[in-house]
Amino acid sequence: MFKKKSLVLMGVGSGREKAVLTLENDGELISGRVRLYNFPKQPEGILSLGFYANGKVRKCGLVASSSMLYSFKTEPDLADEFSCAVVNFVGANVKPLLFGSTQSKDSQADVLSKIAGEALDKSSIKEVEEVLDEAGVEYSDDLKEEIDQAIDKEMQTCEDVHVSAAEPDKCASCKYKRCFFGESEVEKEEEKPKFIDEIKGQIDKLFNSSPSENFLEEMIPSSKWVRVEFDGEGDYYILGLIYDEDGKVKYVCYGVPGIYQKTPPTQLSGYPVWFPLDSEKRESFGYWLTYQDAESGESIKAIVE
Repeated sequence: MFKKKSLVLMGVGSGREKAVLTLENDGELISGRVRLYNFPKQPEGILSLGFYANGKVRKCGLVASSSMLYSFKTEPDLADEFSCAVVNFVGANVKPLLFGSTQSKDSQADVLSKIAGEALDKSSIKEVEEVLDEAGVEYSDDLKEEIDQAIDKEMQTCEDVHVSAAEPDKCASCKYKRCFFGESEVEKEEEKPKFIDEIKGQIDKLFNSSPSENFLEEMIPSSKWVRVEFDGEGDYYILGLIYDEDGKVKYVCYGVPGIYQKTPPTQLSGYPVWFPLDSEKRESFGYWLTYQDAESGESIKAIVE
C-alpha cells in the first residue's frame, strides 16, 4: 500500500487545463490535495473527485482551501493503481474537467462515464433509501414518495438558481452537498489572510524606529509616512499608509526621493507615479511613489494630485 503518491491530471477536451493530485496515506486516512493550473477562473459550482479502481468508483468531495487549491480525505484502502477524474457539479448537471491514470489499460471515456454517472446517481431516492436501511429506520411508501418529491424540488431549485442566476457559490452551504459528494463533514473555506496583516510586524517596527515624513502627511490626507534609512550614509526611502474614511489601511505605499525624470527608477516595482513637493514646479524635488492594495498586496495604478 502506498504512503505518498502524485499524479498529473490533464484537461478533458482542450487539454490546456491541468492539475496535480497528491495523496498521503497514514494508514487511518488518505489526505489529498488537488492544485489546478491554467484555469481562467475558479470553476463554478462544486467539484468532486472520483477514483476508479477494480471496477468500482469512489467519490471524494473537494473542499476549497485557497484559490485553485482543494483538499479531501478518504478511506485508506485505495488501490495502488487507479484512474481518476475531477467533475464539476452545477445544479443537476455533471461535467468532467480533468482526467489522470496510473495505468494505461483504463479507457478515459469509460472512466469518465462511470464517474460522472455515479455522481448523478447519488442524487436519487435510492441512496436515501440505502441510508435509511443501514440505520434501521422504518419508513412507508408514502414517506418514500415525499422524500423523492423533496429531493426533486430541491434539485430543480438548485438548477434554477445556480445556473440561470449564475450563483454557484451558494452550493458551498447547500444541505445536500454532504449527501451528493460523500463528505464526512462540511468544511469551511479557509479565510485568506490580508496582505497588511502579514506584514504588520515589519510595518510597526519601521514606523516605531524611523522619523516621520511630515511634508507628505500634510499633502496627502489620511496618511502616515516615515523615512527609512538603509545604508548609514543618509540615503533613504519612504514608507506610507493611506487610510479610508473608517480608519482602516487602504494602501501601503513605498517611494524614493529624487528629481523628476521621464523613466521611473528601476528599484520600484508596480506602477510608480511622480509626486512633486511643489505642485507648481513638477520637475523639482519630489518622490516616485508606488501603491499596493492593503488587502490583496496587488500593485495599484494610483492617481496622485
